[in-house]
Amino acid sequence: MKGLGQVFKAVTSAMIGVGKKENLIKDFERTEKSGPWPYIIVGFIMTIGFIMTVIAVVKLVLP
Repeated sequence: MKGLGQVFKAVTSAMIGVGKKENLIKDFERTEKSGPWPYIIVGFIMTIGFIMTVIAVVKLVLP
């Protein structure tokens, strides 16, 4: 479970555009061990969630 939280943290900071070089190095080390799929799946889920949030806000604001 701790690994999944770290993946969410890494993807969130990548989507926002902030992050530390040390964390980037750790993410690459984790990717070498477990592969890129956890990052790809979490990134896809978060992107869909962001798009759905934007759509909901637009529908809420516009009559």
